[in-house]
Amino acid sequence: MSLQYESAEFSEELKKRINNSKELKEKIDHTNLKTLIIVKDIPFATFANFAEGVLAERNHIPPNQIEEYRKKADFTIEIPTYELSVDVASGKKSLESLYIGGMLKMEGSIFKALQYRDVFAVVAKITADLVNQSTVLSKEDFAKMLQKRGLL
Repeated sequence: MSLQYESAEFSEELKKRINNSKELKEKIDHTNLKTLIIVKDIPFATFANFAEGVLAERNHIPPNQIEEYRKKADFTIEIPTYELSVDVASGKKSLESLYIGGMLKMEGSIFKALQYRDVFAVVAKITADLVNQSTVLSKEDFAKMLQKRGLL
């Protein structure tokens, strides 16, 4: 059975895959890192907290809490559209190339981002593998799913 992209089950499976990745363990070690990814046109956000090299928390954040989580994050990435966020999540486009091309906004130290470049690359690969095995909803159906979960 296929998971639904960014459902609660998808999020748990992604967390499990990230935490079981030997490749990531070699790169992340005792890293503490918090990221917030915001999809502007929905609005939808995902907060990830790596503590001591483990993805300790991965939560979907309702719009009324985004600013609160922005203050906690080492990096905040704003992606303008749901469709573009799916392209990133599925590995069709990279955050790095979109940032360089001015298509998304990032808050946080660019030097720290470069320091964690390999970590981000492995997480992106693991995410893309799961996304490409999952059912990706249309923007409208995705918004309905979020509403049912109380996230919109």
